[in-house]
Amino acid sequence: MRQISINHRSNRILYNVTVSVEALIYADWLSFMRENHIPKIFSTECFSGYKICRIVDESSENYTVAIQYFADSIDEFEKYQHEYAPKLQREYLAEFGELAPAFRTVLHAIEEGEVIGSKEIS
Repeated sequence: MRQISINHRSNRILYNVTVSVEALIYADWLSFMRENHIPKIFSTECFSGYKICRIVDESSENYTVAIQYFADSIDEFEKYQHEYAPKLQREYLAEFGELAPAFRTVLHAIEEGEVIGSKEIS
């Protein structure tokens, strides 16, 4: 049986930005995120990691993408929100406007776990 490592006292903050991107601009949008926007977010030193996820099996007219940023504490996230987010959000809107609207949610991780060790062979 595989073991799971669990952190019951996680204080990490998950900042989830869900975006509906028109298919025609998806490649340009993704390049902008990778080469411009995400590096600027990480230059704030408020986040320790991120993931980009796309909903599977959706229409080809629009893609729904979630960008998840991880802050190690609420203090780091609040610093980002107050000192950096307004400017970065204005820059994003200037670049994409209504072609890639964003919806933001903030989650507090209560517990985190991951499988440790190798997979069993059956």
